[in-house]
Amino acid sequence: MIRVFLVFLILALSCVGHARERQNYYDGNAQWKEFQQFVAEQRAEDEKLGLSYMISGAVATIGGVYGYYAAEEVFSRSMFAITSTVGLAAIGLGASYYWTGNEYDSLYYALEGSGLSLSERNKVLQRYLEKEKIERENRKWIRVATHAVIAAVNFYSASRETNDDAKTVFVFLGGVNALMAVTYSF
Repeated sequence: MIRVFLVFLILALSCVGHARERQNYYDGNAQWKEFQQFVAEQRAEDEKLGLSYMISGAVATIGGVYGYYAAEEVFSRSMFAITSTVGLAAIGLGASYYWTGNEYDSLYYALEGSGLSLSERNKVLQRYLEKEKIERENRKWIRVATHAVIAAVNFYSASRETNDDAKTVFVFLGGVNALMAVTYSF
């Protein structure tokens, strides 16, 4: 059971790392040439990140399914089922990064083929970046609130649960979400 807990601790910490890692955004000047370079670098990173999520997701899914059928106790089987589910989610997330990139790709595509002058592109980019900065701040606080509520619900469920194995799962999920809420707040 300790091994299962350690696996989930590692998964949780990687989720928190992901929460911080994907906050890549263009925070440079509203200069089209700089933005072009940023988009090209992000495309390469999105493909690499997407592949890594798909590969690690496949490993987690296969390991979770194998562990599920190899385990005998209910708690272990539940943890392996969750692991395979997280693995499948990682495959989907990876596919999304790999094939669709990020929110800047569509803006880049629209402006690059628009026929607008460099000056006009810079003006549109400036307006977009101003709005995006406000939206990014709003998304941050929505994520903080969401994870804080999930943490509170899980801690409350743990306080009401009589089964020690289920209580452990609720406390773990509450702790992970509390940690994610704190991480998003910075």
